[in-house]
Amino acid sequence: MTTPDQILVHNHKGGTGKTMLSVHLAHYFARQEQEWCLWDADRQGNAISWLTEFEWDGTPTIRLSDDGMADLIATVKEEDATSGHERLLVDTPPSDDTIEKLSPPLELGPETLLVCPVSGRLSVDGAVKVAEEVASDGCRVLLVANLTDPKETHAREEIHALEEMSEVKDLNAEVFQLAIPRNDKYMREAEEKGIPIWDLPHSGQTYTGKALRAFCEWVYRGALSGENPPTNLDDDKGGPISSGLQERLWS
Repeated sequence: MTTPDQILVHNHKGGTGKTMLSVHLAHYFARQEQEWCLWDADRQGNAISWLTEFEWDGTPTIRLSDDGMADLIATVKEEDATSGHERLLVDTPPSDDTIEKLSPPLELGPETLLVCPVSGRLSVDGAVKVAEEVASDGCRVLLVANLTDPKETHAREEIHALEEMSEVKDLNAEVFQLAIPRNDKYMREAEEKGIPIWDLPHSGQTYTGKALRAFCEWVYRGALSGENPPTNLDDDKGGPISSGLQERLWS
Protein backbone atom coordinates (compact mmCIF):
# COMPACT_ATOMS: atom_id res chain seq x y z
CA MET A 1 0.00 0.00 0.00
CA THR A 2 1.51 3.32 -1.07
CA THR A 3 -0.24 6.63 -0.60
CA PRO A 4 0.70 9.15 -3.31
CA ASP A 5 2.99 11.94 -2.09
CA GLN A 6 1.41 14.67 -4.21
CA ILE A 7 -2.32 15.14 -4.75
CA LEU A 8 -4.13 17.92 -6.59
CA VAL A 9 -7.88 18.39 -6.28
CA HIS A 10 -9.05 20.27 -9.36
CA ASN A 11 -11.79 20.93 -11.86
CA HIS A 12 -12.15 23.97 -14.11
CA LYS A 13 -15.74 24.29 -12.91
CA GLY A 14 -16.56 25.77 -9.51
CA GLY A 15 -19.01 24.24 -7.04
CA THR A 16 -17.88 20.64 -7.47
CA GLY A 17 -16.79 20.12 -3.85
CA LYS A 18 -13.02 20.43 -4.27
CA THR A 19 -12.53 21.92 -0.81
CA MET A 20 -14.78 19.31 0.78
CA LEU A 21 -12.67 16.50 -0.65
CA SER A 22 -9.39 18.26 0.16
CA VAL A 23 -10.28 18.82 3.81
CA HIS A 24 -11.55 15.28 4.30
CA LEU A 25 -8.47 13.77 2.68
CA ALA A 26 -6.24 15.91 4.89
CA HIS A 27 -8.08 14.83 8.05
CA TYR A 28 -8.05 11.18 7.03
CA PHE A 29 -4.32 11.13 6.29
CA ALA A 30 -3.54 12.86 9.60
CA ARG A 31 -5.47 10.15 11.45
CA GLN A 32 -3.36 7.55 9.70
CA GLU A 33 -0.36 9.35 11.26
CA GLN A 34 0.83 10.80 7.96
CA GLU A 35 2.01 14.40 8.08
CA TRP A 36 0.77 16.38 5.08
CA CYS A 37 0.89 19.98 3.95
CA LEU A 38 -2.41 21.26 2.59
CA TRP A 39 -1.84 24.14 0.22
CA ASP A 40 -4.97 26.24 -0.09
CA ALA A 41 -4.22 27.70 -3.51
CA ASP A 42 -7.64 29.28 -3.87
CA ARG A 43 -7.73 32.97 -2.91
CA GLN A 44 -11.00 32.43 -1.08
CA GLY A 45 -9.13 30.44 1.56
CA ASN A 46 -12.04 28.05 2.11
CA ALA A 47 -9.91 25.04 3.05
CA ILE A 48 -7.82 26.81 5.68
CA SER A 49 -10.97 28.47 7.02
CA TRP A 50 -12.68 25.09 7.39
CA LEU A 51 -9.66 23.64 9.21
CA THR A 52 -9.64 26.52 11.70
CA GLU A 53 -13.39 26.62 12.35
CA PHE A 54 -13.57 29.86 10.37
CA GLU A 55 -11.28 31.58 12.87
CA TRP A 56 -8.26 31.87 10.59
CA ASP A 57 -6.44 35.09 11.43
CA GLY A 58 -4.62 35.44 8.12
CA THR A 59 -1.37 33.77 9.24
CA PRO A 60 -0.08 32.34 5.94
CA THR A 61 1.12 29.02 7.34
CA ILE A 62 -0.26 27.20 10.37
CA ARG A 63 0.36 23.85 12.06
CA LEU A 64 -2.63 21.98 13.49
CA SER A 65 -2.16 19.32 16.16
CA ASP A 66 -4.59 16.95 17.81
CA ASP A 67 -4.29 13.83 19.96
CA GLY A 68 -3.91 10.63 17.97
CA MET A 69 -3.17 12.46 14.73
CA ALA A 70 -0.11 13.55 12.82
CA ASP A 71 0.38 17.29 12.56
CA LEU A 72 -1.35 18.94 9.62
CA ILE A 73 0.27 21.95 8.03
CA ALA A 74 -1.99 24.33 6.11
CA THR A 75 -0.69 27.22 4.05
CA VAL A 76 -1.77 29.79 1.49
CA LYS A 77 1.83 30.51 0.43
CA GLU A 78 3.31 28.78 -2.61
CA GLU A 79 6.82 29.11 -1.20
CA ASP A 80 5.89 27.29 2.01
CA ALA A 81 3.89 24.63 0.18
CA THR A 82 6.60 23.70 -2.28
CA SER A 83 9.58 23.47 0.07
CA GLY A 84 10.45 20.93 2.71
CA HIS A 85 7.32 18.75 2.69
CA GLU A 86 7.31 15.07 1.83
CA ARG A 87 3.58 15.04 1.14
CA LEU A 88 1.56 17.81 -0.48
CA LEU A 89 -2.20 18.13 -1.01
CA VAL A 90 -3.41 21.08 -3.10
CA ASP A 91 -6.91 22.56 -3.04
CA THR A 92 -7.04 24.50 -6.30
CA PRO A 93 -9.14 27.39 -7.61
CA PRO A 94 -11.66 26.73 -10.42
CA SER A 95 -9.65 28.39 -13.16
CA ASP A 96 -8.76 27.47 -16.73
CA ASP A 97 -5.08 28.27 -16.19
CA THR A 98 -4.59 26.50 -12.84
CA ILE A 99 -2.68 23.55 -14.26
CA GLU A 100 -0.49 25.82 -16.35
CA LYS A 101 0.41 27.87 -13.26
CA LEU A 102 0.99 24.91 -10.95
CA SER A 103 2.94 22.66 -13.30
CA PRO A 104 6.35 24.39 -12.89
CA PRO A 105 6.49 24.62 -9.07
CA LEU A 106 4.95 21.18 -8.50
CA GLU A 107 6.71 19.31 -11.31
CA LEU A 108 3.62 17.31 -12.21
CA GLY A 109 4.34 13.79 -13.36
CA PRO A 110 3.37 10.09 -13.11
CA GLU A 111 3.66 10.22 -9.31
CA THR A 112 1.05 12.98 -9.11
CA LEU A 113 -2.54 12.03 -8.35
CA LEU A 114 -5.14 14.46 -9.67
CA VAL A 115 -8.54 14.13 -8.00
CA CYS A 116 -11.24 15.63 -10.20
CA PRO A 117 -14.66 15.99 -8.55
CA VAL A 118 -17.62 16.24 -10.90
CA SER A 119 -21.02 17.69 -10.03
CA GLY A 120 -23.19 18.81 -12.92
CA ARG A 121 -22.89 18.46 -16.68
CA LEU A 122 -20.63 21.49 -17.11
CA SER A 123 -18.16 20.00 -14.67
CA VAL A 124 -17.91 16.89 -16.88
CA ASP A 125 -16.62 19.16 -19.65
CA GLY A 126 -14.21 20.66 -17.12
CA ALA A 127 -12.98 17.20 -16.16
CA VAL A 128 -12.27 16.36 -19.79
CA LYS A 129 -10.18 19.51 -20.16
CA VAL A 130 -8.26 18.81 -16.96
CA ALA A 131 -7.49 15.23 -17.99
CA GLU A 132 -6.32 16.40 -21.39
CA GLU A 133 -4.09 19.06 -19.83
CA VAL A 134 -2.21 16.65 -17.57
CA ALA A 135 -2.08 13.72 -20.01
CA SER A 136 1.34 14.75 -21.33
CA ASP A 137 2.67 14.91 -17.75
CA GLY A 138 1.52 11.35 -17.10
CA CYS A 139 -0.60 12.27 -14.07
CA ARG A 140 -3.11 9.71 -12.90
CA VAL A 141 -6.63 11.20 -12.81
CA LEU A 142 -9.32 10.06 -10.38
CA LEU A 143 -12.83 11.10 -11.38
CA VAL A 144 -15.33 11.43 -8.52
CA ALA A 145 -19.10 11.79 -8.91
CA ASN A 146 -19.47 14.29 -6.08
CA LEU A 147 -22.46 15.97 -4.44
CA THR A 148 -24.76 13.83 -6.53
CA ASP A 149 -27.29 11.00 -6.23
CA PRO A 150 -26.99 8.26 -8.88
CA LYS A 151 -30.71 7.57 -8.62
CA GLU A 152 -31.37 10.86 -10.38
CA THR A 153 -31.43 10.78 -14.17
CA HIS A 154 -28.97 13.61 -14.74
CA ALA A 155 -26.51 12.00 -12.29
CA ARG A 156 -26.64 8.69 -14.14
CA GLU A 157 -25.85 10.54 -17.35
CA GLU A 158 -22.85 12.22 -15.71
CA ILE A 159 -21.58 8.90 -14.35
CA HIS A 160 -21.92 7.35 -17.81
CA ALA A 161 -19.90 10.23 -19.26
CA LEU A 162 -17.17 9.68 -16.65
CA GLU A 163 -17.06 5.96 -17.42
CA GLU A 164 -16.61 6.78 -21.09
CA MET A 165 -13.73 9.11 -20.16
CA SER A 166 -12.03 6.33 -18.22
CA GLU A 167 -11.99 4.18 -21.35
CA VAL A 168 -9.83 6.69 -23.24
CA LYS A 169 -6.35 5.30 -22.60
CA ASP A 170 -4.50 8.53 -23.31
CA LEU A 171 -6.27 10.25 -20.42
CA ASN A 172 -5.09 7.81 -17.72
CA ALA A 173 -8.35 8.35 -15.82
CA GLU A 174 -10.29 6.11 -13.46
CA VAL A 175 -13.72 6.60 -11.88
CA PHE A 176 -14.26 6.04 -8.16
CA GLN A 177 -17.08 3.50 -8.02
CA LEU A 178 -19.25 5.26 -5.45
CA ALA A 179 -21.09 8.55 -5.82
CA ILE A 180 -20.80 10.93 -2.87
CA PRO A 181 -24.28 12.36 -2.22
CA ARG A 182 -24.93 15.94 -1.16
CA ASN A 183 -25.83 16.45 2.48
CA ASP A 184 -25.94 20.18 3.12
CA LYS A 185 -27.12 19.93 6.72
CA TYR A 186 -24.27 17.81 8.02
CA MET A 187 -21.64 19.34 5.74
CA ARG A 188 -22.45 22.86 6.90
CA GLU A 189 -22.20 21.74 10.53
CA ALA A 190 -18.87 20.01 9.85
CA GLU A 191 -17.52 23.20 8.28
CA GLU A 192 -18.56 25.32 11.24
CA LYS A 193 -16.88 22.92 13.69
CA GLY A 194 -13.75 22.47 11.58
CA ILE A 195 -14.09 18.69 11.40
CA PRO A 196 -14.83 15.99 8.83
CA ILE A 197 -18.45 14.97 8.46
CA TRP A 198 -17.90 11.53 9.98
CA ASP A 199 -17.00 13.12 13.34
CA LEU A 200 -20.53 14.42 13.73
CA PRO A 201 -22.89 12.19 15.74
CA HIS A 202 -24.75 9.77 13.45
CA SER A 203 -23.51 11.41 10.23
CA GLY A 204 -20.82 8.77 9.74
CA GLN A 205 -23.59 6.32 8.97
CA THR A 206 -25.17 8.47 6.27
CA TYR A 207 -24.53 7.72 2.61
CA THR A 208 -22.40 10.85 2.41
CA GLY A 209 -20.28 9.93 5.42
CA LYS A 210 -19.75 6.35 4.29
CA ALA A 211 -18.91 7.28 0.70
CA LEU A 212 -16.49 10.04 1.76
CA ARG A 213 -14.70 7.74 4.19
CA ALA A 214 -14.47 5.03 1.55
CA PHE A 215 -13.00 7.47 -0.95
CA CYS A 216 -10.38 8.71 1.52
CA GLU A 217 -9.48 5.14 2.46
CA TRP A 218 -9.15 4.23 -1.21
CA VAL A 219 -6.76 7.10 -1.89
CA TYR A 220 -4.83 6.34 1.30
CA ARG A 221 -4.31 2.77 0.08
CA GLY A 222 -2.97 4.07 -3.24
CA ALA A 223 -6.25 4.10 -5.20
CA LEU A 224 -5.77 0.51 -6.30
CA SER A 225 -8.01 -0.49 -9.19
CA GLY A 226 -8.73 -3.88 -7.61
CA GLU A 227 -10.10 -2.19 -4.47
CA ASN A 228 -12.42 0.31 -6.08
CA PRO A 229 -14.22 0.94 -3.80
CA PRO A 230 -12.62 -0.62 -0.72
CA THR A 231 -15.18 -2.99 0.78
CA ASN A 232 -13.58 -3.18 4.22
CA LEU A 233 -12.46 0.04 5.87
CA ASP A 234 -9.55 0.10 8.31
CA ASP A 235 -11.52 2.35 10.64
CA ASP A 236 -14.50 0.37 11.92
CA LYS A 237 -16.51 3.54 12.52
CA GLY A 238 -17.33 3.64 8.86
CA GLY A 239 -18.34 0.02 8.66
CA PRO A 240 -17.94 -2.17 5.60
CA ILE A 241 -19.02 -1.04 2.16
CA SER A 242 -21.73 -3.59 1.50
CA SER A 243 -22.99 -4.71 -1.88
CA GLY A 244 -26.28 -2.99 -1.05
CA LEU A 245 -24.52 0.33 -0.44
CA GLN A 246 -22.55 -0.05 -3.64
CA GLU A 247 -25.76 -0.66 -5.55
CA ARG A 248 -27.41 2.36 -3.92
CA LEU A 249 -24.51 4.71 -4.64
CA TRP A 250 -23.67 3.57 -8.13
CA SER A 251 -25.71 3.19 -11.27
